Amino acid sequence: MAIRTIFLMSQDCTAGNRQGWEEFIRDYGGISARLIDRYFPTLSPERDRHVTGLFERAHADSNAWFRNLRFTNEREFMMAFRDLLFAYGREMARLPKPHLSLDQLRDIVKDLACVEREVLWLIIKGYNGQQIPPILMNATATADAVKKIADERLARVMPGAAPDAFTLSARVLMEEAEKMPSEQCVSLKTFNNLVNGQITWRDRELAEEHMTNCFRCIDRFTTFVEMIRLRKDIAPLSDSEVAPVLSQLGFPAAKPKGMFARLFSRT
Repeated sequence: MAIRTIFLMSQDCTAGNRQGWEEFIRDYGGISARLIDRYFPTLSPERDRHVTGLFERAHADSNAWFRNLRFTNEREFMMAFRDLLFAYGREMARLPKPHLSLDQLRDIVKDLACVEREVLWLIIKGYNGQQIPPILMNATATADAVKKIADERLARVMPGAAPDAFTLSARVLMEEAEKMPSEQCVSLKTFNNLVNGQITWRDRELAEEHMTNCFRCIDRFTTFVEMIRLRKDIAPLSDSEVAPVLSQLGFPAAKPKGMFARLFSRT
């Protein structure tokens, strides 16, 4: 039996085969729920419905999302999936009123190093000092120090600002950052090389020099490492959790699997 890969899963989903969609929902259903809770909390009361709606969107028009998808590894696939989820969530959830503008944030991060800006962007996304180090592989002290500096500068820029002004502004800041692409923006391939340590010191310096002055790349890189961490940490859905989503997508119930079939389906 062939080893199942992200490419085989994508091919099966493109063709509308049940096995591919079962694997897709199993592996990305939990990630969908976590991202909805973090970035679109107004959708959380009906989370299951929206998770199903997300997969329905990928399945729509004869699996058009998969037919138009191009990726070279699972990390690029994860970023495309995250973009699909955000497009869905932004349609379903109203944009919250921002407490902080991108210009005000620019004042807060002035003179901060690239890694410190990455830490702050994850703080804006709602991660705390204990959650950030496993994502960025930095010491907890770095996250705590950046949070202290950011809070002090926030108080100066916005006297009387709410303690959660950063996270309340997250979606607005992220959407504004996305509108600032340039030809120099760092590619997903370079992000992957940075994470893997497969990059020259000079190329690393060039990438970080650009990222330090580009909110879009800071947002994309922190999203990249966030998705890697979520993929590692979030358990696949159980068969009983996958089945109703498949049914909603129009797939018939699967025939019972034997012991060896169940074993190899998860390799």
